[in-house]
Amino acid sequence: MKAARFIKILLVLFIFCSCSQEKSILSDYRHLAKELKMNSSDYSAEDWEDVVRKYEKLEKKVTKCNFSQKEKKELNRLRGQCAAYMVKAITKQTKIQMEDVMEQISDMAEGFNEVLSEEDIDNLFNNDDE
Repeated sequence: MKAARFIKILLVLFIFCSCSQEKSILSDYRHLAKELKMNSSDYSAEDWEDVVRKYEKLEKKVTKCNFSQKEKKELNRLRGQCAAYMVKAITKQTKIQMEDVMEQISDMAEGFNEVLSEEDIDNLFNNDDE
């Protein structure tokens, strides 16, 4: 009788702890998504590294949980929001880097043209020895 009661208590504690962990993870995702919404446009590279670490930490916790269908839907919605902010930041950074590369190429072409004229370039590719 005592053993059965003890097992019931353990089962209730397990369910309570399990539910608590899922709710905590959802709360952490909500907080991260809200933080990204409010501040991500001003994040530095270091800030993004912190976000990625937080996200990876949450993802590890997710694998250890058993979410209800409703919780899974909410979790995946929040994951999508976080991923969208990350993609937005990557796209913005890539655009900045591409603009920098294009500027460098333009400057190099200008320097190249200062040294070699069209006639010099034609002479390089046309062999007059024939």
